[in-house]
Amino acid sequence: MVPVSRNLVTFVDPWLLVTTIALVMFGLVMVYSASAALAHETYRTQFHFVLRQALAALLGAGLLLGSLWLGYARLERPWVVYGLLGVTVALLVLVLLLPPVRGTHRFIRLPGLMFQPSELAKLSMVIFLAYFLSRKDASARRDPHQVLLPVGLVVGLLMGLVFLGRDLGTILMMGGTATAILVVAGVPLRYPALAGLFCSPLLLYALLKEPYRRARLLAFLDPWKAPREEGFQIVQSLMAVGSGGVSGVGFAQSRQKLFYLPEAHTDFIFSVIAEEVGLIGSLMVVGLFGTLAFRGLRAAFLAPDDFGKLLATGITVLLVGQALFNLSVVLSLVPAKGIPLPFISYGGSSMMMSLLAVGWLLSVSRRT
Repeated sequence: MVPVSRNLVTFVDPWLLVTTIALVMFGLVMVYSASAALAHETYRTQFHFVLRQALAALLGAGLLLGSLWLGYARLERPWVVYGLLGVTVALLVLVLLLPPVRGTHRFIRLPGLMFQPSELAKLSMVIFLAYFLSRKDASARRDPHQVLLPVGLVVGLLMGLVFLGRDLGTILMMGGTATAILVVAGVPLRYPALAGLFCSPLLLYALLKEPYRRARLLAFLDPWKAPREEGFQIVQSLMAVGSGGVSGVGFAQSRQKLFYLPEAHTDFIFSVIAEEVGLIGSLMVVGLFGTLAFRGLRAAFLAPDDFGKLLATGITVLLVGQALFNLSVVLSLVPAKGIPLPFISYGGSSMMMSLLAVGWLLSVSRRT
């Protein structure tokens, strides 16, 4: 019998794939539960939001299969990396020129859905950093002139355009993900730390300039001081989480989602999950994201090249970091920001870009 080399094994990581499918399917069920009343009240059909989310999941599944079939190595080309950056910048500029949606410049209206360019910006940044840093040797990565200046220009441009669209939560996720990639690449931690310190006055200015951001910050400090005004969303979220107890009140039996909890099917969907399936079901969701983190970091650790290592690191930190941030908002551990729960919150852009990212992550795991 001819021995088969491990390099010829082309199976993907089953744990990572099954975890992703489980999160998507559970998310569809919970989007229906959290949005049925609102959909019926607004659109006269309880399936309005879940059907759109299912369509986004199907499109995302196609993107996942396509990226897995092509392989992450196809990304490691200058025209792909910089072409994707160019398209991303063009979309971020275009969305600033379009009429605002819900008071912000974040969405581009397309037939049947709205696309959020900032979701693409996060992936473009990860791909650029993985490509750029993998081209530098260890000594060059420690040189601020060779690394930090070009990285700062590109990442700063992307984050600046997202900031102009009034999306502070995405900026925080981009900054944290970029820091993780830089540290894993061997860049001294003091450099991204100094960059963060330099940008902190801008962050403080952004928090205090907008009245609604100041209100969210004050509500985080003491939500019960104004439970019917600034603290309303956080108070309703905590009431939903507390009402679930250990085993929950039962599927589709949440009361807080019935026009009490704002954004019940989007940013605060985990509140509905905690109320309906309780502590046990909530820990299962956390466990799924923990599995995603472990398998993603394992793929990064075993990646055959620096590009795959940094790409897998960035994708894993981005997806799991968003999940942790979302859960922290729901539990009032951090001030409220508009960060969706990957694969679960309603939102076509987040679903499609998350599945596309998992396709590349599976591609890295297949090469290990």
